[in-house]
Amino acid sequence: MTFTFDRQAAVVATRAACLDAWSLLVPVVCAGCGSPDRGLCDPCRARLCAPVGPGSDAGVRWSCPGGIPGLAARRYDALVGAVLLAYKEDARVGLVRPLAAALEPAFRLAMVEAARASDGVAPEIATIPARRRAARERGFHPVERIVRRLGARPRRPLRWAREPADQRDFGRAERFANLEGALVARETLADRRFLLVEDVVTTGATVAEAVRAVHAAGGVVAGVVALARVDG
Repeated sequence: MTFTFDRQAAVVATRAACLDAWSLLVPVVCAGCGSPDRGLCDPCRARLCAPVGPGSDAGVRWSCPGGIPGLAARRYDALVGAVLLAYKEDARVGLVRPLAAALEPAFRLAMVEAARASDGVAPEIATIPARRRAARERGFHPVERIVRRLGARPRRPLRWAREPADQRDFGRAERFANLEGALVARETLADRRFLLVEDVVTTGATVAEAVRAVHAAGGVVAGVVALARVDG
């Protein structure tokens, strides 16, 4: 009898056993549905990574300021919100892997399309800087960690020139006004092309300000890709 060793299956099984053992030592609940499990149960993981709709592998498309193409892996919903919140509050709960898996199809497609529009030259990957207070409290950049999980090296071409007000209760016009002029480039960006990566796009105010700041420094935003976009 010939024995065939399946290395990938062994790695998966070992990882699952380790997670099961860890869950006994440090009980957790699923970030998506709250059931006793690991960081994210299998049904919630499947929902998070599911295609947007029948026959749709491109995600949710929209047009950013200046006609820049925007692509989100999925529409924003309660599951996305709950998983992102749990991830940002505690990066140790093991949610970066499923979040990266959910973003990956849209990320890869956005890279291909941005390169195609630039005669085959791949754009640099750029993240929008976290707010200063959030960065201090978390100690890590959530979007950058997701991007690195995909094997990419994100750049930080922008910084906050001022700290904008908390805009959770702001309307669309108030958000745009609040962010106007808040971002600046760290250096000249002449002849550089970027693909901006965000976690969630709501009104698009933050993306619009990032695009303005990149263009003001001489750079070009070839596209925007996000994990989720809020309808409307």
